[in-house]
Amino acid sequence: MEEKYSGFYLFLNLVLIVLFGVSLFTIKLTTFNIVIFSIVLIVQVGLAAYIKFLHQDIMKKLVDTEKNLMVSEREIKHKTYFDEITKLPNERYLLDKIEENLHVNPYDKAVLVFEIDRLASIKSSLGSVYSDCLLRKVAQRLQDQLSDQLIIGKLRDDQFVILIDHYESRDDILKFCKQLQKIMETPFEIQYFSLNNSLNIGISFYPKDAESELDLIKFAQIAAYEARNTQEHILFYETSMSDVRTERVTLENDLFNALKNNELFLEYQPQVDTMTGEIISMEALVRWRHPKRGLVSPGEFIPVAEESGLINPIGKWVLETACYQTKKLQDKIDRPIQIAVNLSLCQLFQGDFVQTVQQILEKTELSPQSLQLELTESMTMNTDHLTPILHDLKSLGVSLAVDDFGTGYSSLSYLRDLPIDCLKIDCSFVKNIQQDTSNEPIVDMIISMAKHLNLKVVAEGVEEITQFNYLMKSKCDFIQGYLFSRPISIEQIFDTLCNLQHIAKEMIQSLQEDLTHEAVRKSL
Repeated sequence: MEEKYSGFYLFLNLVLIVLFGVSLFTIKLTTFNIVIFSIVLIVQVGLAAYIKFLHQDIMKKLVDTEKNLMVSEREIKHKTYFDEITKLPNERYLLDKIEENLHVNPYDKAVLVFEIDRLASIKSSLGSVYSDCLLRKVAQRLQDQLSDQLIIGKLRDDQFVILIDHYESRDDILKFCKQLQKIMETPFEIQYFSLNNSLNIGISFYPKDAESELDLIKFAQIAAYEARNTQEHILFYETSMSDVRTERVTLENDLFNALKNNELFLEYQPQVDTMTGEIISMEALVRWRHPKRGLVSPGEFIPVAEESGLINPIGKWVLETACYQTKKLQDKIDRPIQIAVNLSLCQLFQGDFVQTVQQILEKTELSPQSLQLELTESMTMNTDHLTPILHDLKSLGVSLAVDDFGTGYSSLSYLRDLPIDCLKIDCSFVKNIQQDTSNEPIVDMIISMAKHLNLKVVAEGVEEITQFNYLMKSKCDFIQGYLFSRPISIEQIFDTLCNLQHIAKEMIQSLQEDLTHEAVRKSL
């Protein structure tokens, strides 16, 4: 089109020149006529040039508009069919592709759905910037190390999907899943963190488990969810899993309503001073009385709360209620008593957690020295991020304890680096004292190490007098367990505190007398 118009402009200019030449020979040549014709010619040529320029500008704008429309169309298509973070095909694309594949190649197929085991805790503790970066790195590693023949995609729930077009046996699929886990073993370096990750993988088969693309992905997701609780973190879908998943979703919904309907309550387990028998501290434990199921085990509902994000409002309620009830107990017995409250990683890494603790202490009028916050040993792995938060909490005046000590895998150097006041020996080590002697050196080591670091030690799960006797001889500071008291309500604490202390003092006195007699016998 542009060449056509260029020819037209050339023809117009030639016509004007010819007309000008003819005029020069037919009209009397005077200076005036020459000037007039020259002006007319210049105007005509200028007008022709302007029209040509205008046309070119319009054509350029039309071409640019067309290009922009094509770019916008590609961007819309990309956003429609590709994940924004990982740039992998998204759920819509995958559903279309799997459906197409099922019709074109009617072979046995496998759909794998896998998730990063710690992604939820990374997102809640470090923020979405880190979790998004991790997702991008995972996607890149998959693309770098897996075959181009595989269809790899990303689901909305931060899960990845792989379609295996044809396989020979379940063993082949299992081998591939283990290869996938091995690919992800190398830690991902993100800023100052080295993040180790494991995969939970769920597998569904076509046509054994489902014949539609929607069900294939859904069933693989259910299997991936259940794989979290297995040793290999790999599960093939079974029909019974759908019922389990439905029950879990129902439990999550009921737990959401439990807080609003006042179905949660606290019980307290006293901690006894092994030297004096005084009860100077206790641990708050959350309980749930379901309107239909009755008491629901914390081991069942706490993981649901952590996975769903409900642990934050529940944790805040526990902290405020424990502080309020402890203040009431202090006023009644007219002396200080410390309350220990467990924290989750999600709570601790909330941006305003320190301010929340301060506000609760002010609201309940509980002294900061009467509050001890407990974190598990596994929570201490991210020391760079954790240390400033713990120092801010210490500045409030509260004390800090490491719960379930001895079960984690982190370096013991954090005991020196973090502002910890107390270690709680996990009940698994206490349980078999003097039955399985291999645990005794571990208990002695923990107590000795704590003493060198000026830390207090609490032994959990003490149920037998022999356990108490051993711990007392080992200079453990406090014990907690059924030997003295089960977890009881605050009202029972009001009524039985003096009696519990009396029993503890008598028991300690008896054990101390036995130790004295034993020492005398040895000296003789």
